[in-house]
Amino acid sequence: MRHLALSLLVGFVLAIAPPAQGQIGFRQLTSTHPVAIQVGTEREIRVRSNFTLDGAYQVFFDRPGITMTYAETEPKAAPRRGRASPGTPFKFKVSVPKDQVPGVYEFRVATRKAVSSVGQLLVTDLPVVEEKSGQNGSPREGQKVTIPVAICGTCDPAEDVDFYLFEGRKGQRITMQVYAQRVTDRLHNMVVRGPSIYLMDPILTLYGPTGAVVAQNDNFFGGDSLIHIELPQSGVYALEVRDARYAGNPRYTYCVEITDQPHCLLTYPMAVRKGERRDVEPVGFGFPQGTNLVLDGTERDAGWHWDRITTGDGTPTNPIWFRVSEFDELVENPDNDDIATAMVLEQLPVGVSGRLEKPEDVDFYAFNATKGAYYRIETEAARYRAAVDTVLEIYNADGKLLASTDDIAFSKDSRLYWQAPADGKYFVAVRDLHGRTGPRMLYHLVVQPTGPDFEMRGEYYYAFLAPGTRMIWFARITRLAGFTGPVEIGIEGLPKGVRMVPTRIPAGMNHCSIILEADKDAPVNASLVRIFGKAVVKKPDGTEEEIKRYGIVTCEQQSSGGGQARYPINTQIVGVTEPLDLKAVVASPEEIVLHPGEKAEIAVRIERNEGFTAPVTLDVQFKYFSSVLGDQLPPGVRLGSGSQLRLAGDQLEGKVVLECASNALPVERLPIAVIARVPITFSITTNYASNPIYLTVKPKKQ
Repeated sequence: MRHLALSLLVGFVLAIAPPAQGQIGFRQLTSTHPVAIQVGTEREIRVRSNFTLDGAYQVFFDRPGITMTYAETEPKAAPRRGRASPGTPFKFKVSVPKDQVPGVYEFRVATRKAVSSVGQLLVTDLPVVEEKSGQNGSPREGQKVTIPVAICGTCDPAEDVDFYLFEGRKGQRITMQVYAQRVTDRLHNMVVRGPSIYLMDPILTLYGPTGAVVAQNDNFFGGDSLIHIELPQSGVYALEVRDARYAGNPRYTYCVEITDQPHCLLTYPMAVRKGERRDVEPVGFGFPQGTNLVLDGTERDAGWHWDRITTGDGTPTNPIWFRVSEFDELVENPDNDDIATAMVLEQLPVGVSGRLEKPEDVDFYAFNATKGAYYRIETEAARYRAAVDTVLEIYNADGKLLASTDDIAFSKDSRLYWQAPADGKYFVAVRDLHGRTGPRMLYHLVVQPTGPDFEMRGEYYYAFLAPGTRMIWFARITRLAGFTGPVEIGIEGLPKGVRMVPTRIPAGMNHCSIILEADKDAPVNASLVRIFGKAVVKKPDGTEEEIKRYGIVTCEQQSSGGGQARYPINTQIVGVTEPLDLKAVVASPEEIVLHPGEKAEIAVRIERNEGFTAPVTLDVQFKYFSSVLGDQLPPGVRLGSGSQLRLAGDQLEGKVVLECASNALPVERLPIAVIARVPITFSITTNYASNPIYLTVKPKKQ
């Protein structure tokens, strides 16, 4: 990702040339094959990368249990041949415990030279079979499998079609689902060709014993397909797997699960109160009529969980999403189609499980609000595999629309922070954007009073730094519900020998830099970390409390034409490496005081490692072309004319000029750093940081 200092900067590649000898960039993982492994087994997999994974010493997963070790025995180069290169395969040995919860897992590789972008691996309950080499492009040539099975294949080259044959009997209920986008959607480099050929767009088609099409599905879980069918006759069935556009690429790895066991997608209701148990209705396939499942909140923390649940007799299901709540959980009254019949929410906070049962259905909920108070109103649905695209609306007692919202970032769910204009009764309406209905049109609604709050995002996907050097990340906050105070920034889980320069986002600012430093004797090591912000706010009852919010992490994905895309992920990683291209970036003075209208010069000197002569660019903002992705300067302070930012060949010294406007925000000893960027490709850089510079901006004289 274009991530920061001593880290990396994965920008999008318009033109790619191999890095010069010695220039060090992050490890871009491009595919995993086979992309699935059965619980309780071990196997060898191949992870492709656009840079060598030599020296890989640890693999981190976003949830505990799985172990994965580097299995190459000889050094192996990974020349980068262009943006659409599928990368070089590297062998790893993976072991999954018997009690591992199936699902898609993120992993990150740490090498002695750098850390990696995200890879993905599916853990499945079913026996794993790999697609055999050779032709399987027609029913006659199809590969024979025995269900239940998880088939790992690759849709390559373009126009590739894969067929798998299995015996079925009349009346047998079969569920088939393909994991394609769900096991590649977090990869940095998935460009295949053209502006619209990116992730695989799988389509499943089932042919019966007579050769006729008996079922087909294109999109079910996003772009991934699912078919559930009661087989019409006994005989050999042929399942066809292909890209809907007939695209193909070595990175188009997939897994098709085929099973005749009941398959749960969701439950209704979707939530249970902490400490309680409740019977729920399965939403899925193959369950006998009248089957009840059990949501158990007696030994779980509050929040959303991905785990197995059980039937009434204790039989476990496949894993699903369900919520454990800290407050009362209600079930929608189905006769709540307008303000007059709105379901009354007597006490807040409260959660409600609802479903849209007829076309153009709208569900109304009434609650009492206090003038000036803030309320957080949110639907939780699409993030947890429901099909609904919710729209939230708030009305007053006269039926006047006061507020509405559709999608939150990276999701079709909805969220409002709303301030009541007067005491009284108000109404929340929930509907689907397209007026749809169906078994998966479920949602969970939360209505709760809230005090001042914030969310945090930024450029902090991953980073690596050598002993004695520094890197920089950038955070930004969105202030919510009237929050105006400062936010203290911190990081949990830093690797041995790494520390963070203490920093805060002051009142009046919404961003900051995060400077990490490695001790001179720091050992090579890495760890997954979590960035957070803390602030003291007033609760709705007037008392103060400290809130802690973890940063929302996104990865950057390379797209065609030099564009960029973002996708939410679970992990952040920091690694200490062997020496890199720059040994030091030193800036002086270390204290700067600016008055409105003044300028300040920062002298910068870099120290190159032997043999490294590539250009280095200095800056104080994290930019992609003219777009500022990460900022650290207070409003009113900017990079000024007279700066000397390009250090080429044997040049070691540059200059950064800061200019202070008359209306600049006053700050006191705000830590900033000069960034030194080393290009790896056209737009990918490794970023280094100087020592912290403490910036003070004085108030304008009255």
